Amino acid sequence: MRKTKLYYLTITALFTALIAVGAFIRIPMPMLPFTMQTFFAMLACFLLPKKYSASSAALYLILGLIGLPIFTSGGGPGYVLTPGFGYLVGFIVANFAGGYVLEKKVPLECSGLPLFGDYIAAGVVNILVVYIFGLGYWYMLANMITGNGIGLWPLILNGLLMTLPGDLIKMIVATLVAVRVKKII
Repeated sequence: MRKTKLYYLTITALFTALIAVGAFIRIPMPMLPFTMQTFFAMLACFLLPKKYSASSAALYLILGLIGLPIFTSGGGPGYVLTPGFGYLVGFIVANFAGGYVLEKKVPLECSGLPLFGDYIAAGVVNILVVYIFGLGYWYMLANMITGNGIGLWPLILNGLLMTLPGDLIKMIVATLVAVRVKKII
């Protein structure tokens, strides 16, 4: 089946909604909650071409910034002053970068399917980009904008070490789901 632009736009909107739902599936943690946003954003990266998966994350960010309470702690333009905002921006770039890795491995016009390892490679790139944006923004926000200050160790502990194991598990589950779903669609 040849996939049309309408097909991809529909699936993009679906993933935007899933990322929003994922914000409310959470486990509270000291500084940043553990949510399923990353799972659905990564799944979009695995199942959509890079520009559409990045668009799903961008649309999610835009909808939250205009005031829809779809972020983990609400929504609105004031959300740019929260530690988690950089991670949300990172979803956009991460989905494009992860999608780029997948498309280099298996071009869109190729009839082959990505292998488990291809998804893992894209997932690792996705996670790295999200953490670079998230940690960088959080550090900048705390130390240069709000004046609340955060040291490097608390930043790494709360923004990386406490959340990375969960994100790696979500990456593996997203990979397993993508391998199965990609065979069907």
